[in-house]
Amino acid sequence: MSFFNTDEPTVTVRMTGHMSYGPTNDGIPSRVLENGQTYEVPQSEAEWLLSAELAELA
Repeated sequence: MSFFNTDEPTVTVRMTGHMSYGPTNDGIPSRVLENGQTYEVPQSEAEWLLSAELAELA
């Protein structure tokens, strides 16, 4: 599953942590990447998630 709107090549990662992001009007983030779930993310985002130890390659 992908929430990202980009032409950048994607990488499949499995979250080992939890990350919320996106605009919010009521304190609830618009997107959540949940622990244990697999996502298609842009390559640059995957690099960041892997370096922060929030994900692993699936």
